[in-house]
Amino acid sequence: MIRPLLPRQYAVDGVIGAFICLLALPFAMHGGAAEPWVLLAIGGALVLRRTSPALSLSVAWLAAIVQMVSGATPNAYNIAIPIVLYATARYGQGWVRWYGLGSAIFGGVVASAYTVLLTNSQLPRDLTSISIVSFATIMGSIVGVLVLGLSWTLGQLMRTADAARQAGYDRFRAQQAQVLAEQATAIEHERGRIARDMHDVVAHSLAVVVAQADGARYVHKGDAEALAGTLETVSDTARHALGDVRLLLSELRHEQDAGPQPGLADIDALVERMRTAGLSVRYTLIGTPPDLPTGRQIAAYRIMQEALTNALHHSDRTVDVDAIVKGDADGVELIIENATAPAGASEPGGLARGHGLPGMKERAALAGGTLDIDASAIGRFRVHARLPAA
Repeated sequence: MIRPLLPRQYAVDGVIGAFICLLALPFAMHGGAAEPWVLLAIGGALVLRRTSPALSLSVAWLAAIVQMVSGATPNAYNIAIPIVLYATARYGQGWVRWYGLGSAIFGGVVASAYTVLLTNSQLPRDLTSISIVSFATIMGSIVGVLVLGLSWTLGQLMRTADAARQAGYDRFRAQQAQVLAEQATAIEHERGRIARDMHDVVAHSLAVVVAQADGARYVHKGDAEALAGTLETVSDTARHALGDVRLLLSELRHEQDAGPQPGLADIDALVERMRTAGLSVRYTLIGTPPDLPTGRQIAAYRIMQEALTNALHHSDRTVDVDAIVKGDADGVELIIENATAPAGASEPGGLARGHGLPGMKERAALAGGTLDIDASAIGRFRVHARLPAA
């Protein structure tokens, strides 16, 4: 029944009600004794039209009944009636709007009949006069219903327009929220990708550095030339790792890639680095790899890197590691198979597998491919990845 308004809105409604009363006051003072009270009620209805449309319309009805009972003629303050009806459709809820529509129809008929009867009260009571009054009443009723109904209809149209604007604003906010959620999801995925790259780079490079350091300590004692080669491998591996880490850190600061990422063409160099680190790798390229998208090439390289690093950690160094790349028009396959270390053998430097195997599976899945890990054969460990061309 009561709508909360802003203080500014209360002030505006009060000013409008007082202004209408002041304009109509001279006309009301020249009327009957009841007209100033009718004017006061009409002013109150105008003030209440937005705060309580139902109460405002009821007050307007009361004022109109008093006006008709007192025999007062239509006056300037009656212009407030269409304004109140507009407010019932514009701001009223549920039954209040139907209360306004019914008042517009019934009030138009009553007001027209009252006006016609009041202005033709001196006519003789013959058939001709009755016909004239009846016709005037009917035509006046149509006009009155149209005028008051138009006021109510305008309020309903404005209400519908406001609802449409609010719905559009809600859709806009929902779209904004969806965009922000998609951006947050994309950022989270990118952070996950960078974390996987960081893991691959650090795990691979540290494994090579640790293996070379162990070799320098135990194998190359007194052999200055071999020691120099080992230290050179350590230096090159660390330098490459530092460059990769810088690239990944730059990706955290910028949306665009700061430099080229490794791909299928870099697998040869990767195998050579692993051989230099002391891992015996038998590398075979079958067919011609297709021109894979950059993301899939990076995934292929990182899967090969992680698989060879795991072999460096856990394989039997006396047995060659088979690394096979098969390429055709449908995509590329990576097969890495190694002999597992004897039970109880310790890993160099105490390194653990960590998140490498789940990371490989996730990379393959994100690239639209699959990755199978087979350790069912005793003493053998096999990684088989498939990445499609399309």
